[in-house]
Amino acid sequence: MKNKVSRSSILGILVAAGWVFFPATGCAQPGDITGTGEFTGFVAGSFGMGTHPAAGGSAGTDFSRYGMALVEVSYQPLGTRTIQPWPAASTVNRSYLLDFNFCVHVRIPIKSRWAPYAIAGVGMLWDGVKQNSTGPYGNAIFKNFNQFNGALETGGGVRYYIRENWGIRPEAKVVVSKQTYTRVSMGIFYVLPSF
Repeated sequence: MKNKVSRSSILGILVAAGWVFFPATGCAQPGDITGTGEFTGFVAGSFGMGTHPAAGGSAGTDFSRYGMALVEVSYQPLGTRTIQPWPAASTVNRSYLLDFNFCVHVRIPIKSRWAPYAIAGVGMLWDGVKQNSTGPYGNAIFKNFNQFNGALETGGGVRYYIRENWGIRPEAKVVVSKQTYTRVSMGIFYVLPSF
């Protein structure tokens, strides 16, 4: 069975995830106020399975001044690499990685504008692979298939509030799975008052 996922399908998944998670969690604010959340978009570079760009977004809510729970989705083209050690890179035409994860940010608010945090989370990696191979009669065969892996995610970052309702969020995250890689990102988050 062939699984075909187009770029428009991937964009649709990311937009749908944003719309699903934003209404419940699209608000955040520094300080002692809890019950608020955060909506973030980011661009990144990943290292460890080659060097690749990445992009994604997250939505979350804080459960105390020191903790926030977030759901995140990111997209990363892998070229001819895959999360599993098969198939051989020489036979891979295209590979892309979607990372769906749930993380907790342990926040350390040191000043009104600065809030460093540590990350602990779990995720599901979905690697869509398009493979070129040769059939028994020398004919070209193109296969599309998916690889799925669980992941542990850790790292840290800092929230810097430029204004009360938005700021920037540089972050470094290590994803431990069948292969381990690091993603360094710069995000912009938006804050709304609590409902």
